[in-house]
Parts: sequence; structure tokens; C-alpha cells
Amino acid sequence: MKEKLTVGISGDAIRATAGKASAPEADITTSSGPLATEVTQGQLVWYNERKGYGFVRIGEEEVFLHRSTLDRFGLVRLLTGDLVTVSLSTNEHGRVIQDLLSVERPLSPTPPAAREPEEGEVRAVVKFFNDLRGYGFVTADDVDEDVFVHSRVLNDCGFHSLIQGQKILVKMDDSGRGLQVNSVRLLAE
Repeated sequence: MKEKLTVGISGDAIRATAGKASAPEADITTSSGPLATEVTQGQLVWYNERKGYGFVRIGEEEVFLHRSTLDRFGLVRLLTGDLVTVSLSTNEHGRVIQDLLSVERPLSPTPPAAREPEEGEVRAVVKFFNDLRGYGFVTADDVDEDVFVHSRVLNDCGFHSLIQGQKILVKMDDSGRGLQVNSVRLLAE
């Protein structure tokens, strides 16, 4: 089962609705005048909110996705692995995503919870996590300072967010800018 966001266009209004996904839609190509628009599906490779762009894999090609496309759809961010239906156009740099038509986020099974830390892991509690900014801090056992955690690390570990007070296991490193979490696992109580 997947969560699906779809967009409908009626007149000048664009609306987004949530619902359940069905089978993938077929590729559709339309042509009107000198510009051809292709509607197809792809999977988000990555998207960086701060830089304002990312890439979607469509077939064997990675196609550029600009922040303005998300703005028109009404989203702030996409997550790696999201399945998107897009309309494509071609400019002087090649194929680009013109419009985002729908987003399907595959439901991930809950990552397994661990009872004891593995080597190099420490117990931690989420101090806060800001989904919009994509980062937060945890307080780790035997560490005097708060430890930074980025959404990219969460995504790599199968998470999309953390909840204040949540108990987790983390691995950390100091990359010269202070302690940062580089691995997260749930802690079973």
C-alpha cells in the first residue's frame, strides 16, 4: 500500500488531495503545437531543499527537478524513493521536469527496534527534530553536548522524522563541526 498525493487542475485553481495509490499509470505523450509534453513516472533520486533542486530517475536517465516545480504543486520537500508522475519538457540543457502531477510515498515497514546497543552505538533521546528544516538534536548518554542529526541520515536509516522524547540508538562522529549522528536505530524498551 502507498500514500498518494495527487493534483487536479480545474480552471486556474490547482488542488492537492490525499488518497490511496492504485496501479501505476501508463506513460502518456501529448503534443500541442511546437512543444511536446510527455507525462511519465519516475523515482526521486535525491532532493536538496537548501539548494532548491534534485533529480528524478526516469528510465535510465536522471532528470532535473527545480524547487519551483514543488512550489507549484504545493510541497516543500520530497523524500528519496518517492514515486512521482511528472510532465517533461525539453530546454537547452535537455529534458527537465515541467510539472509535478502526483507523488506516491511507499509505506516503509517500521525499522526493527533493538534492545541493546551494538559496538559504537550509544543510547540517546530526541531533544527536538524540525521536519521543515530537516534537522534536530539528540542528547546522548555520556556526552555533555547536544548531538546534531540531519534528515539525510534518517532517510538513509529508513526514517522520515523523529519525535521529541523518542529513545533511539545512535552512532556519532566529529567531522570538525561538532558531534553529528551518522546512524540511527529505534530502541525497544
